[in-house]
Amino acid sequence: MKELSNFRESLAELMSERDLTHISLGNKIGVANPTVHGWKTGKHSITLSNALKLADFFECSLEFLLGRTESKLNYTPKECPPFYERLKAGMAENKTSWYRLVKDTAISNGNITKWKKGADPFVDTLLNLAAYFDCTLDYLVGRDR
Repeated sequence: MKELSNFRESLAELMSERDLTHISLGNKIGVANPTVHGWKTGKHSITLSNALKLADFFECSLEFLLGRTESKLNYTPKECPPFYERLKAGMAENKTSWYRLVKDTAISNGNITKWKKGADPFVDTLLNLAAYFDCTLDYLVGRDR
């Protein structure tokens, strides 16, 4: 997916700007070094909670972190509500049913059930949902409301 290669590029640039290694970044955000290395090389998918840790640390939007905009941050981030609650709100705003969401996005009912129980979605799924709802990632997760 193009956006995830943009993420790898953005992450490398942000790390370079602050002269950070995988180890130092991992220590600063509380993530294991192999995980950070895996994000940078594309071997590991990134979850929403870890993407938020990075965005907060680098003081940027998820849109910037994922390479979807050149604007680093043009709002004050808000604390994100649980993802499932935000998804329900987005669906209500867009007058979308669970059936329609699953059918149109190919997101499984199993994932939705996991999110309802508090599981963390992966960023590639969030990209899919942001495109479906025609919104930014930050708006989708409640960081920019």
